[in-house]
Amino acid sequence: MNKQKLENYNLTGSIHTLAVRSPGIIEDIQEEVSPCIIASSQTKNGTTTTSIINVNKLMGDVFAYSEFETVFDTILAGAGIGEYNIVRADMRFDSYDKEHYRQYAKLNRYLISALAVTYKVKNAYRSTNLFTQKQLSIAIKNKYFECENYDKEAESEGADAAASRLEERSKSWNDKDLKREFTEHWFDRWDKAIENLATVQKTYNDALEQLYKSDRHAYPCRFRSLTDFLIQYQDCIFCKAQMVDLLSRFEEVKNPVTRAENHKKRYGIEYFSKKDVQQAIGEVKRATTEFFES
Repeated sequence: MNKQKLENYNLTGSIHTLAVRSPGIIEDIQEEVSPCIIASSQTKNGTTTTSIINVNKLMGDVFAYSEFETVFDTILAGAGIGEYNIVRADMRFDSYDKEHYRQYAKLNRYLISALAVTYKVKNAYRSTNLFTQKQLSIAIKNKYFECENYDKEAESEGADAAASRLEERSKSWNDKDLKREFTEHWFDRWDKAIENLATVQKTYNDALEQLYKSDRHAYPCRFRSLTDFLIQYQDCIFCKAQMVDLLSRFEEVKNPVTRAENHKKRYGIEYFSKKDVQQAIGEVKRATTEFFES
């Protein structure tokens, strides 16, 4: 990837929403904090309540952990919540650059795909606009965590200041230590994911090979040639080694290395090195650390 372009991969980290579980039923919520509790639900046995809290709805976006703690405590007090555990937490990483989502969609796909293969996530999907075909989001979800990159400007229809968002969501945990969750557990997830880039490439190539072989003679025509196919699915090919491996799977390609090099020169496919991935994940870690130390 172009080094100058990657230098613009700048993120601002903050807590988005939380789910807290508390004993009893919440009945009297002060008017001042009521907009911050966007949902609450009583469990079947009627003894606990789960409340979804957005601290950014009290006095505006909160970008420092010290301020977050103050606002969060204010909301809890206003809702009459004393004893509680955090059972879900979302941390957002925003860019306010309107070009950010488009420029880094493929890189973020690579990062999220690395998490998916590392933790064998089955619920992995990509959404697009029905009419424009523009990508709206990439997401993975399992019992313990979720990760999503989405076009925030499209999702909010321009109402939110953020244009692009990468989001980490922790689930199925039961304590109050947000800092540990996001600076230790999530850092550990990313560190493990970085070491599985080769698995990401193989997983995509296995799928691409099957797709090409099943559709190359389809009628109506899906693509006219292997070159058409490679251009159409270029966002699934992340580096030269992956491209060479993919090309080596097709009998019509006599020299995969030469074909890969010629394709790059002629059509300009975007590639990433491991260092690029490390730098992007490093920015996620930097934004996380900056938030929790402020």
